[in-house]
Amino acid sequence: MKKIISLILSLVLVFSLAVPAFASYETPFEDSLFFEFEDYSIHYRVFTAEEEKDQIFMIHGFALSSYCWVELATRLQAAGYTCVLADLPDFGYSTRETSSTNKLPREDIMHALMVSLSDEPWYVAGHSMGGYVAQALAAKYPESVKNLLLYGTGGNDNSPEMSALMGNDIFVSLMGPLMQLMTRFDILVKLFLQMGLNDKEYAENYDISKITEPIRIEGTGKGACYSFSMLTPTDYDAIRNGKPVLFVNGSADSVIPDASKNSIREVLPEGSVDYVVEGGGHMFIENKADETAKVTLSFLAENK
Repeated sequence: MKKIISLILSLVLVFSLAVPAFASYETPFEDSLFFEFEDYSIHYRVFTAEEEKDQIFMIHGFALSSYCWVELATRLQAAGYTCVLADLPDFGYSTRETSSTNKLPREDIMHALMVSLSDEPWYVAGHSMGGYVAQALAAKYPESVKNLLLYGTGGNDNSPEMSALMGNDIFVSLMGPLMQLMTRFDILVKLFLQMGLNDKEYAENYDISKITEPIRIEGTGKGACYSFSMLTPTDYDAIRNGKPVLFVNGSADSVIPDASKNSIREVLPEGSVDYVVEGGGHMFIENKADETAKVTLSFLAENK
């Protein structure tokens, strides 16, 4: 039941943001780059460190985009870590999937981008649903991953039946337009931001266009359903037998169920760090970026 409630909350977040298309794919940011891979065009940004110590690949969560990493990436960049912020398919400024798309697992697409940029292994960071993708990427391509950096996430136990439902063309044809219809009101966006950040003042000063503009792209609602259906369940043995993990969550996160967080805690390998940001909501990587950067840099120093 908790998994179903969590799914509904995620869908409601999309309902509250999706509106008709008018945003441009061409130049969303001055540093925007695009990676072409089979049926996909993946938008990403690179925050290059002047004196690079290492590299971090960052994957955002459901209904968000690479923008959610900017506060943390800026701090890590200043400390010597080059950060690549990628938009998953169906979000940000990446391809919106349709029924005719040759759909690929998210981890395959993200891995292809990683290896196109560097032959060296990466630290792979994932927030929320992006944590699911990061876990699957590390399990499938362990040679490309130094350590996992997981924020505001847990284990992904979605059943094949749930994935099949989310990817069903009839379900998608109903849910996609509904998502676009239900949220044309900035006040709803502010409400969900307050819930996600657990910080009213920060939410009130947030540039909500960074969230709403990419979700205005036509096909986001339908694509979000397809994207959710393509998530690979967590391989807990791969985590248990893998390298140390940084596992950070907010104490006031109302999105990720405790059972989901604990499913990861139970398999963290020796040397891992399990850290709780007190008062942090689901999106603590933004308004609690200083604290998050501090614990991240400490972990990176121990796992060079």
